Amino acid sequence: MAVICYLLFSIGGDLFEIADVFISSGASFAECRNYLLCKRREQLIRYYIAQYSKQEELTTIMSTESIDSCEFAYQDSPKSPGSISLDKSSSTEVVYTLENITEVSPGLSFVISGSILLTCERFSINLMLKNSDLALHFNPRLPQNYIVRNCRVKGIWGKEEVASPLSFNLHRGQKFNIQILVTDKEFLMCVNGRHFNSFKHRLPYKKICALEVKGDVKDVLVEQVYTETYPDIVLDDIQQVSKENFHISELSDTNYKMMPYTGRLGEYFTNGKSLLIRGRVKLLPHSFFLNLQTNHYVWPHPNILFHLNPRFGSVGGKHVICRNSWFNGKWDREERSENLTDFMPGKTFHLKIACTDVSYQVYLNDKLIAEFFFRENPRRVETVYIQGDIRVYDVLLESDC
Repeated sequence: MAVICYLLFSIGGDLFEIADVFISSGASFAECRNYLLCKRREQLIRYYIAQYSKQEELTTIMSTESIDSCEFAYQDSPKSPGSISLDKSSSTEVVYTLENITEVSPGLSFVISGSILLTCERFSINLMLKNSDLALHFNPRLPQNYIVRNCRVKGIWGKEEVASPLSFNLHRGQKFNIQILVTDKEFLMCVNGRHFNSFKHRLPYKKICALEVKGDVKDVLVEQVYTETYPDIVLDDIQQVSKENFHISELSDTNYKMMPYTGRLGEYFTNGKSLLIRGRVKLLPHSFFLNLQTNHYVWPHPNILFHLNPRFGSVGGKHVICRNSWFNGKWDREERSENLTDFMPGKTFHLKIACTDVSYQVYLNDKLIAEFFFRENPRRVETVYIQGDIRVYDVLLESDC
């Protein structure tokens, strides 16, 4: 009953619609609610586009960066149910300042920890230049469940970035730990032990001279640490199963992996072995990708022996399946095909990547959908990385014996 009352309140009476989506898709109540909210949000965007002729007026209401993310930024306004919140209230009090930062170079990390107030609306971490320009403005907004990234030059804000593959994981009354790593091309950000996103440099990072923390947080501490690898995470050990003793029906749809997913292979992924992924496509999918790569780091960039990237934007049930590899700091030649597949919004799937003596063969629900011939020795693969608009229940390594 509590769930029904919550849904009636949060969806605004659309219980029959959410029930229909729930029954037809098999998704959770929370995902069905997000699906309907996203539909309403798209309607609001179209409304504002019709009302405002200038793009600048639209971007004052919301950032278009978030449109591409299923983890969207949306909040009902008490004065106008179903509208986008335009609340500008936030604490601007400086709670911590680190000055006289010297020798900012690739590999330098700022590790910021503290506690989030029970009344927190938002807080910010700013990497500052001498003229008060901001090379990075990192701004979590808790009511909306998203994090704004931006820069400021001569008092003028740049274009916001808010989309992210990582679910929002900052909560009132809890501690937080944020790592910001400087690389030669961008900032990399890790939130509570998980890589969150990147922000390309718009100002010279070598001119950063101070760091300040503002807003509704307390007990803030900042460390400066040089590191050779990023991030430092705990990997999921991929379970090994025998083809003779394993059946796909044994897999569960109740427990799911944290996304993005990073798993460690316990042995070489070579001829005769298969990687099994059991998952479900989100209700509003754009794409996802799976990498077979040399290590689990984001920086330095790992070599990727096989990059599989299904994209769901095609019309008529066809999906673009892209394949590629990454070596020596760049992508190689892309291979792509457009096929009718069993990838459907809200539906479960079984993906199998079989390693042969010459290639990776990709099967979706036991149907061959793609093949990728080796460009490097498959024995170099150590890690499986998955990111995008799917929920992953199981990742297993299957062998012949």
